[in-house]
Parts: sequence; C-alpha cells; structure tokens
Amino acid sequence: MNHADFFMATNTPDGFYSLFKELYDPYSDWKMYIIKGGPGTGKSTIIKAVAAQAELKGLFTEIIHCSSDPQSLDAVIIPEIKVAVADGTSPHIINPVFPGVCEHTVDLSCCWNSDLLKNDSSKIKMFYMTNSAAHKKCVKYLKAASLLNKEIRIYIDNIINYDKIERFALRFSDIHLNKNNESFHVKNRILNTITPEGIKLFTDTIDYYCDEVIIIKDSYYISDILLTSIYKNAANKKINTVICRNPMNPENKISHLIFPDLRLGIFTSDYYLNIKGNKTVSTTRFLNKDELNKIRNIILFLKKAENELITEAIESLKTAKSAHDILENYYINAMNFEKVNIMKNNLLNDIFN
Repeated sequence: MNHADFFMATNTPDGFYSLFKELYDPYSDWKMYIIKGGPGTGKSTIIKAVAAQAELKGLFTEIIHCSSDPQSLDAVIIPEIKVAVADGTSPHIINPVFPGVCEHTVDLSCCWNSDLLKNDSSKIKMFYMTNSAAHKKCVKYLKAASLLNKEIRIYIDNIINYDKIERFALRFSDIHLNKNNESFHVKNRILNTITPEGIKLFTDTIDYYCDEVIIIKDSYYISDILLTSIYKNAANKKINTVICRNPMNPENKISHLIFPDLRLGIFTSDYYLNIKGNKTVSTTRFLNKDELNKIRNIILFLKKAENELITEAIESLKTAKSAHDILENYYINAMNFEKVNIMKNNLLNDIFN
C-alpha cells in the first residue's frame, strides 16, 4: 500500500464543510483536473482509475473519500507530480484560480442523453430534493448533538487543570518532537466522520504513517486542548504535521495529529472511536477527580442523549444515499460510457505521459 485515505469534506453542525481548497497549490505549478457531471456519470470511476495508475507507477497518493458514500471517491492527490483530480460538483465546488493554466475541466455532461433525462425530470427532481432534505435533517441532528457536547464541556471546563495540560504537552514535545525541517508544511485532513455506514475511521492511514501510536483516552471531550498545545510546539520546531480535524467542529478543534517524518501519531480514542496504540494517556489525569465524581452521572446522561442524535444523523445519511443511488440509475441509463471511457483514457495520458 502506497497511499493514505482521508475525507476532506463532511456534514457538520454548521452545515457542509470542505477542505477542497487544500487539494492543490495553484501558485506552485500544480495541475488540477475538475470533473463535472451528475450522479452515476463516472466521476468516481475516473478518480479511481487515476489513483490505480499512480499506484502502478509507484507514486504515493492521497485517496479522498466521500463522506456521503465512503466507497466513492471525491478526489485523488499525487504530490510527487503535483497533480490532483477531484469531483467539482455541488456541494464541493472548486473555483479555478488560473483556468486552463492550472485548472482543467473534464465535463461529462457531453456524454449524457438530455432527452432521456428530461423524460424522467419529475422523478429526478423529486429524488434530488429528497437527498437534499435528508442532508439538511442530518445537519439539524448534528447541531442538536453539538449543543449537548458544549453542555458537557461547560461542566468539564470548571475542573480542568490547564497548567497540567501545558506541562504535559511541553514534556511530550521535548521527548518526541525533535526533528526540524527546512521546508515546514502542514496539511489539514479529516480522518474520521459520520457516514451512512456509521462513524468511519481510516485505520490503514494510521498504520501507513505511524510506527508509534499514542492514544489519548478521552471520555470528556478535552483532547483538543492537549492536541492544540502539542501542535503549537510542533509548529515552533517546524515539524511537518498532518492535522486531522474534529468533524463536529473542524474549524476550531483537532482530533488527531500525525507527524509523518517521525513515524509518530497521537490520536483521540473516545466515546465513538476505539483506537489501539503503543501508549495510552487518559485525560482524567488533567481533571479534579473529586469534582468529576460529582458530575459523572450528568455527563453520562448527556453523552447518551448525544449518541441518540448522532445515530439519527447517520440514519438521515442513509436516506440521502438511498435517494442518491436511485438518481445514479437514471443517469447511468442516459450515459454514453464509451465516450466517458475515451475521456478517462485521454485524462490518464495527459497526467502520466
């Protein structure tokens, strides 16, 4: 295996969140191929073909999965040759910076029969709306879950020993983060999120990057405080880092940190994720245990309620995927896949030859 799997877009309590701006660097001689087309038109198949060809040539790839269907791909990144290929349809729209110079569009709409689609227009519209409504419902459940999460943090914030967290982060950094880099870079990714299959975590990516896996056993949702402190120390030392964003609050919180050059990762194992590692650090060491005992039952109650809402959000994603699968059938029946195949081969030639 010469690839790492991630998400770079997901539903959150604040709506759809995308890291697609980090797929490539338009100011550094990258080529971005943006694939346009409807559901079932071959976008993911083309991305998989590019990823497979890169792997055959021994090139490292980042495989970017779709959170609405982890078996489908949103993008592939090939850093060694500065190429990325991505699904550029809604909701993860990619706006070209240097069209035709850096970004190139592969438009699969020229391969479908519009008359066949028009014949089923009312049904197609209905399933598009069903899909959209289910995603909005998912976001509402996540919003409610996040409010319970914040309520837990209100209780916990009053009993956290922040100085102890800072001291631990500094000690961790002194022991583990000791390799400076002349060219320091940081990547933001999503390693786990909710999907129609449940909460999906790419454990193979952990195995790919890490020989040493340190686990933060976090029952009280405070690992992001520790991880943020560790990351600040890593940045000061110019340690190349993959920041894995918290899917419930990707803008502000970190779930995991990977240091590829050190073959080291520090990962949160919590109520929803069970990750195995070489060493475990429990976040209870940073809490006032006497005060924790007083609120433990309240926290457990809030967690159970939060979990019920997360379960409903997952059910909503299942509904959305069912509607999407039906939409795919309408488009598949209207597609000229021989023409799609020609476009795919032209793309492969353009990238690799």
